[in-house]
Amino acid sequence: MSEPKIYFFDMDHTLINNDCDMSWKEFVVAEKLAGPEALEDADYFYERYVEGTLPVDEFMKFQLNEFIGHTEQEMLELSDRHFRNFVFDKIYQDAVDEVQACKEKDIPVVLLSATNRIIASPVAEYFGFNAIVAVDLEKKDGCFTGYIKGVYTMGEGKVEAAAAYCEKHGFKLQDAAYYGDSVNDVNILSAVGFPYVVNPAPALRKAAEKNNWPILSFK
Repeated sequence: MSEPKIYFFDMDHTLINNDCDMSWKEFVVAEKLAGPEALEDADYFYERYVEGTLPVDEFMKFQLNEFIGHTEQEMLELSDRHFRNFVFDKIYQDAVDEVQACKEKDIPVVLLSATNRIIASPVAEYFGFNAIVAVDLEKKDGCFTGYIKGVYTMGEGKVEAAAAYCEKHGFKLQDAAYYGDSVNDVNILSAVGFPYVVNPAPALRKAAEKNNWPILSFK
């Protein structure tokens, strides 16, 4: 039986018992960088995400509000504090073990997330991923504009981004494994040669059972 030549891991609810876009808003409210009404808006968007009906443009405008006019270094410092205070204690030990086992095979292990690269960076660093494929952010004169650059890495966008990464590094999607938890991951799970479903939401569990995808439980 063949083996993957590259591993992709989703982030939220796959590696960690957390949604970083949600906890980011909790963090910025706690830091008084946003008002408490941001939490209600975050709940609204999260419900749409779970349903698979997220209005992407509207969501990104909301999600990137705190980035506008700030440098990458400024936002990385905030992101690191967000990771330490809101994410670190929610890491799945099973995920740490699985990523480590994949890394020991000496083939690429990549974080593939619909979260923006700045927020995802501390998670990727902690796990020791070889690379991050995530939402890139537009900058002008060294500061973030509040807009994304390139593809939004969710749904078909995640497939597009993963395929581009594979092509650049001499692989095909059929060579790849992907670990994910969300109904929004059905497209990428269908596209790779080695799909793994982790802690699936009900809609994804149904798809996994229909397609005979392995189902893992990370704790």
